[in-house]
Amino acid sequence: MIKVTQVTARVPRVLSKRYELQNGELNIKPGGHMTEGFCNVIEIADMHQFAELIAGLRSNEALIYGVPKGLDTARIVTKEEFELAKENGKPGIIARTNDCFEWPDGPGIFMIDYDPDDGGTALSKNELLELFEKICPELNGVPKVWWASSSSHICTEGGADLTGLRGQRIYVPVSDARKIPELSKAFEARFWAAGHGYIRISKSGTCLKRTPMDHAVYQPNRLDIAAGASTGEGLKQMRGAPEVVV
Repeated sequence: MIKVTQVTARVPRVLSKRYELQNGELNIKPGGHMTEGFCNVIEIADMHQFAELIAGLRSNEALIYGVPKGLDTARIVTKEEFELAKENGKPGIIARTNDCFEWPDGPGIFMIDYDPDDGGTALSKNELLELFEKICPELNGVPKVWWASSSSHICTEGGADLTGLRGQRIYVPVSDARKIPELSKAFEARFWAAGHGYIRISKSGTCLKRTPMDHAVYQPNRLDIAAGASTGEGLKQMRGAPEVVV
């Protein structure tokens, strides 16, 4: 069975990005930073069941691909509140830090996060899957879940697509989740060897190494806000359902 952690936020009530129309322009508000909530470790039989899980997430829910250390369910608070609870001997309370989470000792989910460069054209679903299967032929034949991210297909009520396909996720089952950070490093090395690595200059002038996937997300406490975007009046998201592909 594949273990993942489902998170339900209490503060804030909405974790996902919010899109609003203001004077005819699309305005984006970032998702909330969770300071209080609950988490529960659940077991997934296969990727079809995983697709059902992420399709049913609400705007105050997210997933973590690590698990709380020694717990199946817990209340999540700030680091300061956690330290106080620990001093007072209160059980079942954790912070969303790497000190409180670890990779499952067994099957897990390797989440691949793809976002095109600002102003760049996004790869299509098929182009993206072909790229990753070229970089990692071991993915061929493995049941995976593909889904457009919450930044994709923000539409007017009349159906006009204002954002198109942008960010995308590929979810891959792995037999040993503890090796997920190593997998990220292996993918990064293969992308550079195949000519798909590049340097992005930050606003401060720093040279940042980049590939088509985000390699900064592989900590066991990291939230995957897979639920759809929150939309204001006159908008809706039409990104379809997650797809199991092989």
